[in-house]
Amino acid sequence: MSILADKQTQWRLKVAAAALELISREGLKGASLRAIAHELDSTTGVLTHYFRNKDELLLFVLETIMIRLSEIMIQAAEGTQGLQRLKVMMLAILPTTKELVTIWRAWLAFVGAALGHAELVDEHKRHYANFKTFIREELTLLQKAGEIGLDLDLDFEAAAWIATFDGIGVNMIAAPQSYSPQELDTLVSRYLKTLQP
Repeated sequence: MSILADKQTQWRLKVAAAALELISREGLKGASLRAIAHELDSTTGVLTHYFRNKDELLLFVLETIMIRLSEIMIQAAEGTQGLQRLKVMMLAILPTTKELVTIWRAWLAFVGAALGHAELVDEHKRHYANFKTFIREELTLLQKAGEIGLDLDLDFEAAAWIATFDGIGVNMIAAPQSYSPQELDTLVSRYLKTLQP
């Protein structure tokens, strides 16, 4: 990668981080290009040098969120296997840190704004399909190892894993609920027990 391309990538990521913070606080309506530029102590002209319009910037922010969640999950799962691996991945990306609360609040803003916005709906569908495929692959390995039931419909169980995870996370943000680490562990473990033969 050239130095220029690397600088562009770094700037785009800096813009995405500022937009993420702003969306987490103000929602998507509050995240105008002017407001994001102000957050960066910059001008809208600088932003439009790197992003053609607000929609392109928002889609990049959403992509950044999903990449970061994947990184956190993979790092947390290092050295683990079996059902424990599924458990630590789910626990790792629930909104239990300042960074993850920001990510979840922004993600919920995106979900709310997706209605009536075809590009955002399509992007959510794409990320959901990718996430579901990833979880299904994990479940396939567990089934082959005999750790979960052979009669399970893995497409359904991957969707159920995501629904369980979403439900806990949304409840923590929207209510807001404060679960202890032990309570979160119990919630996730209770779900995972339903997979065992």
